[in-house]
Amino acid sequence: MGEYERSIKIQAPRRQVEDFMSDVSNLPKYLPTTKRAEPQQGERVRVEGEAHGHHYDSDGFFRVDKSKNRMEWGAEGEERYRGWLAAKGDENKGPTEVTVHLSFEPSPKISREMQESISSQEKTINESLDHALQSLKNLVEGTSGRPER
Repeated sequence: MGEYERSIKIQAPRRQVEDFMSDVSNLPKYLPTTKRAEPQQGERVRVEGEAHGHHYDSDGFFRVDKSKNRMEWGAEGEERYRGWLAAKGDENKGPTEVTVHLSFEPSPKISREMQESISSQEKTINESLDHALQSLKNLVEGTSGRPER
């Protein structure tokens, strides 16, 4: 249903950015709705948080593809989604451009609900992606953590 993509430039070497973003324990530090993330067996991860006043606790896949300089994640529940975070730049010196891409494939019921508020939904998702990227930038550059919303 929806495809979203945002980018940011981080003043750090690609390797440093990739090491930080691919560590599951760092996810709550830069993902706005995630409060807890734990690696599971294989390429699985369990995340817990709150989005739009609703608590979530779900498991999905999380994998790092070093050959493409990116990590990928997703879930196959009622609201299927997947995404990737990619880093481009010199391995040993900055800057590094980081792009996040998110795709949603909601169930028919959720799709109908989303259609009623599609413009605000798109704005909210884009703002959340920008917030996550800014948090990642702040943390990797050592300037601070999550910016206030």
